[in-house]
Amino acid sequence: MTFDEFEVFLCNNRNSVEWRPGGDDDHIYLHHTQFDKPEEGICLNLKKMENLTPELLESQLVNGRNVDHLTRITGYFSKVSGWNKGKTGELKDRHRSSLNEFNPQ
Repeated sequence: MTFDEFEVFLCNNRNSVEWRPGGDDDHIYLHHTQFDKPEEGICLNLKKMENLTPELLESQLVNGRNVDHLTRITGYFSKVSGWNKGKTGELKDRHRSSLNEFNPQ
């Protein structure tokens, strides 16, 4: 990644990624605003960015924490994160049952 590509990454992710200068001119600290506190995150060496891609940088910042839960209702899949307050309340009231409960021996 070039420094110009890095600037584009920061502009495209300005609502979710914040940065601050490092201890010297070669480093900066990045953190994801949804998952990290400002003092957390990653330290990036600006002189060693050539092997870094925007996708790899995003995956390092998110670190597997952007999991979207799915559910299957009446034959289709739906993201739980898009549900309204009433539907999420219904989800909390559901319980998992086994097949033995429906097919007694």
